[in-house]
Amino acid sequence: MNTQTKKPDADFIIRLIGPGVRPWVVPLRNLSSLFDAVQRVFEGEQDIDEQEQKDIEKVQLRLLDVRVSSAAYKVAASHSEHALNRLKVFGKSLEKPDVVNWETSELSSIHDLSGIAKSLGCRIEFRYPGKQRAKFGNVIAKIEPDTYRQIAGTAFISGHTSIYARIERVGGATKQHCGIRIQTQPRKMVVCRVQNEELVRQLGKHIYQEVVLNGMATWLKHNGHLKSMSITSFEEPKKGSICDALERIYQAGGKAWDNIENPDAILMEMRK
Repeated sequence: MNTQTKKPDADFIIRLIGPGVRPWVVPLRNLSSLFDAVQRVFEGEQDIDEQEQKDIEKVQLRLLDVRVSSAAYKVAASHSEHALNRLKVFGKSLEKPDVVNWETSELSSIHDLSGIAKSLGCRIEFRYPGKQRAKFGNVIAKIEPDTYRQIAGTAFISGHTSIYARIERVGGATKQHCGIRIQTQPRKMVVCRVQNEELVRQLGKHIYQEVVLNGMATWLKHNGHLKSMSITSFEEPKKGSICDALERIYQAGGKAWDNIENPDAILMEMRK
């Protein structure tokens, strides 16, 4: 339990700027989503040492005050220096999105913040607190309604693919979905769309089993992590021993190498 009795100074300000935007016109649902998305900006930072990662993970944001003149919210962080450094890196990344190796947590935050900005017809600014009579300091980072759309064009790649995955959830109340887990992302279940109800029923017969899924997929460009997939078909993995598989390859044409006098020389020539 936090026993601090003195009100801390603000580390930064979140400001919503747009025609007629005031604190009382921002729906509570949007406000809750706003602060949740901002908190996620400080989670999952990469390329830092272990101690810094622990400090970042413990960063907690607290709302201190609301300015009535605009929808501006004063925020204090439990680890001010780390929080501000993270926010500055975030701001610079937004300025040059095409050269950034975006992480999932960052893109999730930007997606939600852009959605809020679009729904309220505003932009979202992160600013330093103003000094003396100045209401606001310099801008650290800003989100526009189309920020996520612009970043998504450089952060993701899409195409038709086949994925070996374990099915962990099938169905949905309104839309047909399938939750899968793949070896390269063991900690996260990826929720995919399924083309039709019949395919959902067939997938349901293989719950908690590995299958080969086919369809259109979207990956995070820099690390190849699967973001989403629309499943159009699937196949049960072929069963049998590796020796049997190699024998079938050999009988299908691989045995032709037996008649080549110097196969190593042929392979070297093919590589040139």
